[in-house]
Formats: sequence, structure tokens, C-alpha cells
Amino acid sequence: MKWITRLDYLENFYQCSKTMLKETEEKYKLEVKEDKKYNKQKIEEIDKRHDKMFKTILNRKSEMANFLNNFLDLKETIKEEELVQCPTEVITKKYKGRYMDILYKFKQIPIYFLVEHQSTIDKEMLERMGIYVQEIMRKEKNYNYGLYPIVVPIVVYTGIQTWNAKTKFSEKQYQTKDYKKYQINWLYNLIAVQDFTFEKLEEKKTLFSSFMMIEKCKNKTQLTSQVEKIIKMIDKEEDKKVLAEIIENIIASQLGEETTNKMLQEIEKKEEISMSPLTKMLFDLELKGEKRGITETIRRTVQKMLQKNMQIQDIEEITGLTKEEIKKIEKCLS
Repeated sequence: MKWITRLDYLENFYQCSKTMLKETEEKYKLEVKEDKKYNKQKIEEIDKRHDKMFKTILNRKSEMANFLNNFLDLKETIKEEELVQCPTEVITKKYKGRYMDILYKFKQIPIYFLVEHQSTIDKEMLERMGIYVQEIMRKEKNYNYGLYPIVVPIVVYTGIQTWNAKTKFSEKQYQTKDYKKYQINWLYNLIAVQDFTFEKLEEKKTLFSSFMMIEKCKNKTQLTSQVEKIIKMIDKEEDKKVLAEIIENIIASQLGEETTNKMLQEIEKKEEISMSPLTKMLFDLELKGEKRGITETIRRTVQKMLQKNMQIQDIEEITGLTKEEIKKIEKCLS
């Protein structure tokens, strides 16, 4: 059997008309004019790489705070320093030794944020999240004077089909007006990649929104285009390192070696955008340990320009120095 990538799978799914996805224990089958079969184990391996990308990003407190502020309807902004990451192992009769994806809490108050990533639809998501929430409450109660904590459950869905599993527990219970008040009023937040456009995600300018942009891509051309946008959008050095890791270790097989190398080189560029050739040369010399000589060279160059009555605006453009820096040198001449 010929192995396929996740992008091949997505591209075929979207391009073929009248397609229906069927899931069995052994394989995924895409019913089109040609009978194409997809090995379920291979698809799961690819999905694991994307799950790793999700966890790599939200394991950073700064990105978790960004995620909560951008994707939840919160009254107050959550700060990075207010959060602490928690162990995710769950010990229950049903899920012995199972791990939740991401779990954070406030340092000072018993409010938790539980985040699960799904690339496929899970009809029992409510029950599964309920078990996780129950376990968090059981453990926290022991340390919180008998009061149960608040747990905010979140499901991030990046699959290609529309999420059709129930998000409210009351919707899965028997419906009757007489006993409505006894229904369990419990739900989880669903964040589905399909609900956001590329433009809306790009506006957020965070690593997590970048992850969502990548997950929306249906083919290699679209993936390449979106990653190039993300590279230009991300400016923090620590974010660039994470993005480089994602490109190199998770989606490189989908981009191809040549494109991957080109993108990694683009991320590693250190040159300042506003730097002129002369200023770059001077700072390059400074990096070689000639700092005193460089400072003097810059000063003398600007002095000569001023003595020739060159406009400060022109000196700014040529040297890359600011107006304030030039005026300081000018004062030394008087």
C-alpha cells in the first residue's frame, strides 16, 4: 500500500465532489470514483505530530494566556504570571494512567483551565471531559477547605468534518418540562478551526493562532503560503524558536526539504529592516570586538557629513542613526 501524507488526504477530501468519510476499526475509506484507501494507523501518526504542535505551543504560559484572552469571552485579561501549569495525569477506574492534554490554574484562586485537542470527532467527549473535571475537583477539594474549584473545559477541534457531538450535557439527557430543573447544566467550550477565517486568525498574531492557520491548510500550496505569512508575523525571538521547531520537526515532511530549509533560513535572519549598508558594516565590525573603533568611526562619519552641511534627514537615511543621536554628535562640534 502506498503511504499518503495528511495533506494528500485533505486535498483529496476537498477536491472530490460527493465524498463521504467512513471510519472503521482498521482504515479510513474515501468513497469517490477511484477507490482510495487510507491506513488509519498512518493517519493517526500524522495527527500525533499535529497534536505535538498544539502541546508545544500551549506548554508556554505566555501562549496559554494569549490563547485564553483571544478565544474565550473573558471579562478581565489574564496575565501570564497569574497562571501555573499543572500535572495532567488522571487516575480513575476507567482512565487509569491517562493524561489530559493541557491543564493550568490560577496561582491564587481555584480556577482551572482544561484544554483538549481533537483532530477527530469524539461522540463521548462530554463524558470524557466530565471524568477529567470530576478528578480535578476531587483532588482540589482536599486543599481548598471543602470547596470545589471551578473548571473551564475547552475542546480545540481541527478536523475536516463539522463537529456534531453534543457540547451540553443537558442535550444528552431525557427531555421533560416537569423535571427540567434536575438536568445537569454542564458544558464545554468548543473552538473549531472551521469557525475562523485565515484573516481573523492572522489578526490575532499569536503562536496559537498560527497553529490554527496551519491546521486550516488543505494542500501544500496553501500550507506554504500561510507559513510564509506566519514567519513575517512572528517577531519575538522565543516565538521564532518554537516556530522553527514546528517547521523542522512537525510539518517539514509536508513542505519538502527545499521549502523547509528556505523557511528556516528566513526565520534565522538577524538583520534590522531599517539598517543601511553603512550602518550594517559598522555594526558588523563591532560584533568582531572593535567596539571602541566603531563608535569613533560612526562619530567621525557623522561629523564630516554635518561639516559639509548635509541635512539631518539625509544623514538619518544614510547611517540608520536616529535624529536624537545625530544631534548629540552635532553638539560635540560646537
